[in-house]
Amino acid sequence: MVKQNLSPIHHKTPPGPRSYPIIGCFPQMASNPLQFLTNAAREYGDVVRLGSIGPQQLYLVVHPDGIKHVLQDNFHNYKKGENFKDKDFTLLVGNGLINSEGDAWRGQRRLMQPAFHHRQHIAAMVTLMTQVIEDLLETWHSIENAQIDIAAEMLELSQKIVIKALLSLDPNSQETAQIIQAWHTVLAFHTERIWAFFKIPLSVPTLKNVRFLQAVQTIDKIVYRIINERQQTDNNYDDVLSILMSAYDESGKSLSNELLRDEIVALFVAGFDTSATALGWVWYLLSSYPSVEAKLQAELTEVLSGRTPTYEDIPRLKYTKMLIQEAMRLYPPVWILSMTNIADDEICNYQIPAGSMIVLSPYVTHHHPDFWDNPEEFEPERWLPERCVDRLRYAYLPFGGGPRQCLGDVFVTTEIQLILAMVSQKFRLNLVPGHPVEIDTRLAMRSRHGLMMTLEPRKSHALHRM
Repeated sequence: MVKQNLSPIHHKTPPGPRSYPIIGCFPQMASNPLQFLTNAAREYGDVVRLGSIGPQQLYLVVHPDGIKHVLQDNFHNYKKGENFKDKDFTLLVGNGLINSEGDAWRGQRRLMQPAFHHRQHIAAMVTLMTQVIEDLLETWHSIENAQIDIAAEMLELSQKIVIKALLSLDPNSQETAQIIQAWHTVLAFHTERIWAFFKIPLSVPTLKNVRFLQAVQTIDKIVYRIINERQQTDNNYDDVLSILMSAYDESGKSLSNELLRDEIVALFVAGFDTSATALGWVWYLLSSYPSVEAKLQAELTEVLSGRTPTYEDIPRLKYTKMLIQEAMRLYPPVWILSMTNIADDEICNYQIPAGSMIVLSPYVTHHHPDFWDNPEEFEPERWLPERCVDRLRYAYLPFGGGPRQCLGDVFVTTEIQLILAMVSQKFRLNLVPGHPVEIDTRLAMRSRHGLMMTLEPRKSHALHRM
């Protein structure tokens, strides 16, 4: 069932649940945000008033037409939500693309676009990705039938791929290991603070603050070393840093070392989690749906016949892509977005005062029965072209949308397709019986207890090794 028209509106102020002075609905959201936002959408409709936190009003926008208005039609009136302006987050990403606004953002986006959407660069990244994946498979061959946390394994694999693509660092080098360890410290720091109503300032030398600052310094030291080394040599590298170092803004100036650092670190932040989190849920779903796993195997056999996929194979892995799309519908890694409107606006016929926080939840919209048939079912076939014809564009937004849609969407989907194809040809991953699976929404949509799985070698692979 597809909802084509907005329901009639009788009030100019959006309805919403009861909230508290000063803190609005923060306690309910912090306790169980998915359930709270889902219930609010079902009960109150396309736009929901969530009360206020301090002086700022919060509104949840659920309907794809309202989301389209915010992200695309009137995107000039919206800036990043205040959670992106925290001093600790700004210290980490600086003035990079993920944190910039206005003309600065437009200039940075134009400079970085070729690195992630030019055919030549994507093809080169496919070769890079398959090399890193093959290294992982070789490691797994020595531990067949072992139990592993696939969520942790996919995070480390994605980290190595992103670091290699950005800086050409050897995935097994000491500096790569240092960046990964620093990121774990940063991740733990932000995971704890994301829903904290009061945050201890970074200037207070608590143990956690000190470790966070040291982690940022570790990343800075490595990135600046590589930048400075590149400036002293004529060596050519086929990575994102080289593309950025050879780019010039509209005034003919190259990027400063500080902005190069900020762009690279911003891409670390954006690139590590999305693919790893999505892959964790893909393996979980495949373990739970044998019929889907069988269809995946049939396609891999037909298209690849056991060989390593190439760039030219990507469009041919159609069911593989549908499976990934469906997994990201059920478990969108970025499950919530927030923006602030600069001027008064009207969304779905409701008046929204300037300075409000607009909350978009891909999870809530992806699971809404007005826009999806049987929304809780894992059904890759819903992504067949003929079934997508009447679907509202912004009923699905795992990468956001509009001019600020995630720059690395092609990179991420390509990476996931390659990992899924290469791993699935060698191993079946089985969820360990009794292992608890619980969604953790503190940052990306992870499994709170990891995803413990058994590495079962495919029979053809096992026979080949005898």
